[in-house]
Amino acid sequence: MLAVLTAAVIALVVKAFVLDAAVVDGRSMLPLLRPGSVVLVLRCAYGIRSPASGGYLLRWASPGRGDVVVAVDPMNGRTVVKRTAAVGPLRLEAKGSELHAAGIEIPLDEEGARRWQSGLSLRDGQLFLLGDNPPESMDSRSYGPVDAGTLRGKVLLLPEWIRR
Repeated sequence: MLAVLTAAVIALVVKAFVLDAAVVDGRSMLPLLRPGSVVLVLRCAYGIRSPASGGYLLRWASPGRGDVVVAVDPMNGRTVVKRTAAVGPLRLEAKGSELHAAGIEIPLDEEGARRWQSGLSLRDGQLFLLGDNPPESMDSRSYGPVDAGTLRGKVLLLPEWIRR
């Protein structure tokens, strides 16, 4: 009985603070991740989060450009898998149908080009998230920047034969 209880507590601690799983919903991360793919999420990639406040108890890293992360979609509260396209503080300038900064080019559709026509300033701690398949991705182009503190963790990319 004690062994079962100990195992259950360890499993809960690991799920809450260290490792979790997420399901890719939709085609926004093609070709990297297919719809229905299950990915492992390293919840402690950037620090140890407080279960009560949602903030960090201890922080040792920040999300970097190119990180594939699990976040909360601010429009509907669902969990999404996206790539970090830009990290604040940073100014993104609008040029035609793209947002630009040093080495960053974010494609925009017609609506996005109107929305971001005056550019966008990311504050420190803000991220611009983008799907790898922009034509089929609902991301920061639609809902704007997200706070890094709202991330659920960093995706551990696994070999294709494991993700099936």
